[in-house]
Amino acid sequence: MRFLLIALLLVSGCVQAQKKIAITIDDLPTVSNYYRTSEQKVQMTHRLLKHLKDHKAPAIGFVIGRLLYSDGQPDKSQLALLTKWLDAGVELGNHTYAHKDINQISSAEYAEDVIKGEQLTKDLVERRGKSFRYFRHPFLRKGPTQAKKDSIEQLLTQRGYREAPVTVDNSDYLFSRAYDNALLQDGKTLAAEVGRQYIAYMTSYIDYYEAQSDSLFGRQIPQTLLLHANAINADYLGQLLTALHRKGYSFVSLDEALKDPAYQSADRYVGKGGISWLHRWALTQGKQGAFFKGEPEVPATINELVQRNP
Repeated sequence: MRFLLIALLLVSGCVQAQKKIAITIDDLPTVSNYYRTSEQKVQMTHRLLKHLKDHKAPAIGFVIGRLLYSDGQPDKSQLALLTKWLDAGVELGNHTYAHKDINQISSAEYAEDVIKGEQLTKDLVERRGKSFRYFRHPFLRKGPTQAKKDSIEQLLTQRGYREAPVTVDNSDYLFSRAYDNALLQDGKTLAAEVGRQYIAYMTSYIDYYEAQSDSLFGRQIPQTLLLHANAINADYLGQLLTALHRKGYSFVSLDEALKDPAYQSADRYVGKGGISWLHRWALTQGKQGAFFKGEPEVPATINELVQRNP
C-alpha cells in the first residue's frame, strides 16, 4: 500500500510538472511613467532580464518601433536596450510602429504601421543571423470585420510573420499605472500593496485560464502569458515566475508552446474585442455565456489609483 501511495504521488507530480507556459513581453524597449531617464530604463531592463535568467525562462519581446526614435532619428540609447534583450537570448518580434488600433483605422493604415514597425528592429535581429518572424497585434485586436481580419492575415502571411497568440490575457498594464502612480507619490508602502495585489491577481488569472483549457480541450495546453516591459514587472516578475513554478509550470519558448495542436484550432471570431485565443477558439466552437464566467476583475482600489494624478 505504501508503494502504491508513493507511485501515485510520483505520477501526480509528473502530471503537474507537465504544465508549460511561454512568457511574452509587449511594448519593448520599456513603458513606464516612473522610470523615464535613460539610466532608469537601463536599470529597469536589467531587472526584467535578471528575473528571466534567474528562473531560466525563455521569452520573446515585442517592439513598438516608434519608441526607437527621438526627434525623428534613431535613438541610440533605446536601440542599446534592445541589444541587451538580444544579448540575453530573448527573441524580438514586431508590435507595429505606433501601436494603432485596427478598430479605428483602415486596413491600409494598419498595414503601413506593421511594415514601418519592422524598421531598425528587423535589421538588428537579422544581423545576428536570426529570423524576425513573430507579430503581436496591438490590444490583441485582429479586426472588427471579416474583410479587415482577412486583409491583415494576408499581409502577415505575405511578410513571413506568424501571429503570436495569447491565452492568458490580463490587465497588468493597469497595475503598472497604479504602481507608477504610487511610486510618483513616494508611496513605497502603497506600491508594495499594489505589488502584492498584482501577484494575487495574476495567479488567479492563471487558475481561470487553466479551467478554460480543461473545459475546452479536456487537458492543460501550454499557455502563452501576456506581460509588458513595465515598472511592476521590473520589480515583481521574479515573484510571479516563482508563483508559476510552485503551481507546477515549466517555462518554454513560444516556439515550443505553439507545437501543441491546440494552437491549430480554428479562430473565426470577428469583432472589436481584444481577447484571449482560448476565448476566440471557444466562441468559434459556439460556447456561450456560462463558459466565460469567473474571469478575475481588477480590484477597485487599483482602478482608483490608476485615476490619480500624482
